[in-house]
Amino acid sequence: MFVVRWKPHNQVERPWPMLVTCAADGSDITLAISDSDWSKGGHHPNWCPDGENVMMNLKVAGDGLRFVTAHHDGTGLRPMHPDIPGSGHPALRPDDRFIVTDVYQHGALAYGDGTTPIRWIDLQNGTARDIVRICSLPALSGPKSLMRVDPHPAWDFAFERVAFNACIEGKRHVFVADVGSLL
Repeated sequence: MFVVRWKPHNQVERPWPMLVTCAADGSDITLAISDSDWSKGGHHPNWCPDGENVMMNLKVAGDGLRFVTAHHDGTGLRPMHPDIPGSGHPALRPDDRFIVTDVYQHGALAYGDGTTPIRWIDLQNGTARDIVRICSLPALSGPKSLMRVDPHPAWDFAFERVAFNACIEGKRHVFVADVGSLL
């Protein structure tokens, strides 16, 4: 999976991104998310655990960001839940029920004080809650926040713990949270 950003010649606006997938040997190149879908707003694609589908944050139907999924060939694009706002860097559990994700410092779901949540999304029950509140604001984020610390939660191989970045006393750290009691 890779993102292709393009723009028409002599156009100054932002490049238009699209999500392309292929087999490990480079064959079977397909368009998973078109530039016309992504240009409405969206970010951070990720593979679903099944290796056949992709997920990401995408604006659909005039709403704000939603977690969406599509088959790697672009078919079946749909919101994973119609009411739960998308955010950050989502990762899906293989049971297709739970998503862990974060929130960008400038995002609507951030606390506004340098802390951001790790969100726990239950697609079956249609609920979203913050399970961890962490500082993710580094001492120096650099121009255009290039040195920012995105928590970027990721599942372990047993899908019972979540690792994420945080910024404690201005320095990046990696933490692991046992989420077994939430399953």
